[in-house]
Amino acid sequence: MLSRRWIINYVLIVLIVLFTYVGNRFDVQTGRDKSERVTTLRAADVNRIEIQIADESLALARTGSGWTLEAPVNWPANAINVERLLDVANASTESRLPADEIDAADIGLDFPRAILRLDDTSVLFGATNNIGQRRYVMIDSTVYLLPDAHLPFIAQGLVGLVDRRLLPRSLALDALKLPMAEIARGDDGRWQGEGVADATALESLVDNWQGLEASRVQRYTASATPKHKVEARLADGRRHEFFVMSIEPEIVIANPAIGLQYHFPGDAYYRLLAPRTDENTG
Repeated sequence: MLSRRWIINYVLIVLIVLFTYVGNRFDVQTGRDKSERVTTLRAADVNRIEIQIADESLALARTGSGWTLEAPVNWPANAINVERLLDVANASTESRLPADEIDAADIGLDFPRAILRLDDTSVLFGATNNIGQRRYVMIDSTVYLLPDAHLPFIAQGLVGLVDRRLLPRSLALDALKLPMAEIARGDDGRWQGEGVADATALESLVDNWQGLEASRVQRYTASATPKHKVEARLADGRRHEFFVMSIEPEIVIANPAIGLQYHFPGDAYYRLLAPRTDENTG
């Protein structure tokens, strides 16, 4: 009597022979990647981005210092999030269909949820497919199904693309007038503050204004009187006024010129609004 082990081996041999026959008979090819990129763009070559969503239009341009928002505000953009936008240029898919073979209304492309332009290439975002939550996207005359990773991000609009730092480093800062101190760059390039002898504390505070990212950014609504005002002077002479709207339970600093407010943890007070001294350490 054959052992169980031999029976299993015979079954495996039969299956291998059967699959080999089927593969040869019907020309089945395994391991073949049929996916292709949806555009021929190289993300590194894109110099301009435009976005049209329901109630907002945005424009970004690549500059020597990175990406800059040009509309609806002129302000540095969030470089990481811009790169996420550019990811669509490199997207690949196996699902494609000529646009004239499908009713645009059936897949939400008669009135696109959003239009993304990468230089001269337009990407139209339609509805999602019920299977796999992939989204219909049209480029030129072809409709693709892509993972729904781009539209939720695009739909954030300005708050999703603006730099989360109060004064990004591409803005050359020369002076800060805070509620409890005035800080300015001296002739030697070092930061000086009236009544504050600790140069390290000043350097740290300025560095936080230029490097600390807000936990979130929201639209600014002038629904309350500011608690304090902060004035920043740039090296080119431009001035920006910020409003300190809240200190507890979180610090909220508004930039009314661009219509946004930045939210920071409440324990960031000495990192943003008052340089530490011997009296306020601990």
